[in-house]
Amino acid sequence: MKLPWKKMLDLIYYSGNYTRVKVLMSSNYPKVYRTASKARLKYIRSNDMGQFHWLFLPGGPGLGSESLSGLVNVLKLPGTMWYADLPGDGSNITEDNTEDFSRWSDGLIELVTEFDNVILVAHSSGGFFALATPELENELDGLVLMDSAPDASWQEEFYKYVNNNPIAEAQQLQQLYHDEPSNIALKNLTIACAPYFSRSETLVRIRNLLNELPFNYETHLWAENNFDKTYQARWVPKYIPTMIFSGFDDHITPIELFVNHAEFQRDNIQIYTVNNASHFPWIDNPAQVKKLFSSYCSILRSEG
Repeated sequence: MKLPWKKMLDLIYYSGNYTRVKVLMSSNYPKVYRTASKARLKYIRSNDMGQFHWLFLPGGPGLGSESLSGLVNVLKLPGTMWYADLPGDGSNITEDNTEDFSRWSDGLIELVTEFDNVILVAHSSGGFFALATPELENELDGLVLMDSAPDASWQEEFYKYVNNNPIAEAQQLQQLYHDEPSNIALKNLTIACAPYFSRSETLVRIRNLLNELPFNYETHLWAENNFDKTYQARWVPKYIPTMIFSGFDDHITPIELFVNHAEFQRDNIQIYTVNNASHFPWIDNPAQVKKLFSSYCSILRSEG
């Protein structure tokens, strides 16, 4: 099902009346929209540079799309930008977060099929969920995977890094979270673990970001118990323009996971490393991330 005002906007686009498009796009889109499965879209902004819909799907799970605010603030993309949250995730709470999040795949499919011309931009585990949903292949016009992975092998390498670089406070908070899971326990644990996915130069900024996020331990635990250990990509983009990048110093999901995966070596897939960056590369090196998205938009225009 497409949103009811979608056809009207298409007619205006195709008529070439871009001035009216800009007004309608800023006034007619609902600020918040929920799908049948309780997934959520939150309107960010629009322009008259194109008709793409950019959906920003966060990692975690449990962090919420607010974790991507720093990224969307530095990007200028053609079309309309939306925060996307799966059912029960982040601040998109429901009456039963665990039950609703267990239908994350339905929610993701609903999100990307609300529009035509959708580009999904997924961070970390958001990319896992995207690659675990083969139905997306025929629904997307483009895919961007940021600091993500093609399978669960990232866990083994990351745990080795953690064991070789122990943080006493994180170990204590991990036990507390295990014994009495809660949103505040998950937040405290994640903030303590920030050195594992930050560079020293931006550690304070990333901790400040984490401190402001609406942590949701129920979705985090569901994924830990039902998804993370068995995750395997169920499709590889064969035709749509796809950009994959990770920070050079990302110890959670290093870019080698894709570079060394034969199936992701395709002409339509571009793989990059962001220099001087870790798991949130737009915080560490926003200039290079902006350039990567600019180059990706050039590819979209050439495909158009």
